[in-house]
Order: sequence, then C-alpha cells, then structure tokens
Amino acid sequence: MAETYSTHFQESDAARKYESGEYAAGTYSDLLWHIERDQLRAIVSDMRSVKPRIEALDFASGTGRITAFIEDEVDAVTGIEISQAMCDLAAQKVKRAKIVCADILAAEVPVEGKYDLITAFRFFLNADPSLRLAAMKALAARLRDRQSLLVFNNHGNLWSHKLFMWPYYRLKQMGKGRRTSGNYLTSGQLRPVIEAAGLRLHRVFPSGFFSGKMIRLAGYEKTLRREERAAKSRLLGPLCVNQLYVAGLK
Repeated sequence: MAETYSTHFQESDAARKYESGEYAAGTYSDLLWHIERDQLRAIVSDMRSVKPRIEALDFASGTGRITAFIEDEVDAVTGIEISQAMCDLAAQKVKRAKIVCADILAAEVPVEGKYDLITAFRFFLNADPSLRLAAMKALAARLRDRQSLLVFNNHGNLWSHKLFMWPYYRLKQMGKGRRTSGNYLTSGQLRPVIEAAGLRLHRVFPSGFFSGKMIRLAGYEKTLRREERAAKSRLLGPLCVNQLYVAGLK
C-alpha cells in the first residue's frame, strides 16, 4: 500500500527525524520560520483589535512547533494531530496548550469546537489532493465568525527558485505515485479550494526568495536580513517559496 501524508509520521523515528532535522538551528527552514513567526505575531496582534479573547486551533500540529509559539500569543490553544508519535513530542514541548490525537477529517466526525484563529502549517502542499478540499471545509466549519481567521501556508510555491529544478524532479518521480514531501503547489491551485470551502482570501505573507544555498554563501544572519527585505517586497513576494495565506468566512 502506498504511503500517504496522513500516515507518514505515524512512526516515532520519522517524527523524531522531522523534529531534529528539518528545523535544526541554522537550517533554511529555521530561517524561514524566524520570518513566519514575525508574520504570525503581526496577524494575532491585528486580531486583538476586534477580538479581545482569542481561542486558537493548530491543525496538523505535528511536534508542536506552531502550537508552542501560539500559546504565548493567544488565550487558549488546542493542537490536533493524527500521529500519536508527533503528539507525544508536542506534549513535551508545550506548557499549557491542549494536545489532541484525532482525525477530524474522518467521515461524520462532529465539530468539537469553534475557534477565533486556526493555523495549518505544512499540510496542504503534501496532502493528497483529495484531502485538500475536505480539510479546508473542516477548518472553515470550525471558524467562530466572520472575524475569525484561517492561517495556512504553502511551503513549495512552484513560482519560486524551485521552478528551476521542477523538470528534473518531475521526470524522476514519474510512475512512482505521489510523494509525501518535495511537492509543488501554486496559489492558482489553492484559490478554487479556498472558494469552494466558503472562504475568501484576505492577505498573503511571503518568505523565502533565495534558496538555502544562500546560507552557505553569505551566512545565516546576512541571508536572514536579505530574506526579511524580500518578504516585504511586492515584486519579489509572489516569487518566494513560502506563501502564508490569511482567509476568513465569506
């Protein structure tokens, strides 16, 4: 049976490898997360003007990276993850967040709560295409009202530096089925999913104009400063590898 993204991190070894490797200090993912943190903090700060109390849900919360950050920014947060191995790691990381191991996309699962802010990081790119709309609808159903926000990202924007290697990886993958990582996605592919879920897109925060090779060439700090400038550029933003979307109910 082919491995799906939903089952990829069920084993504890895979969960630990993701935790210690992908976001290790000094990596490109760590650098982009530095920028994403600032972007997410700004989103929450803006929400405070209309929502004095913010209850959040971190969907597909993994090892708790987003959940642990969010719990210091909002009043209450729940992390929901399908992998028990990931949940075990997240529980060790958070201080007051609630970690729940459950599949809220399963058929006939009742909505367990309503939230002011829902985050879904690194899910939609590598999820099976059939899951994208189901997930978007499930998360939309959990938004409390029209001032509530769904914040999710696409960390493999095709119209970025990844485009140069796309033909190679496309040919390499032919006949092997869908991968659980290393995929590509565009905003154009996501917009119909957003619309079909009864949502509208408010804003996009980009990051990652340069590739990870820039860290080896210029060093971490110089690369971070360059990436921070690029993230604020209207011209370069759509060409960044990471696109952070902010959506709400229509």
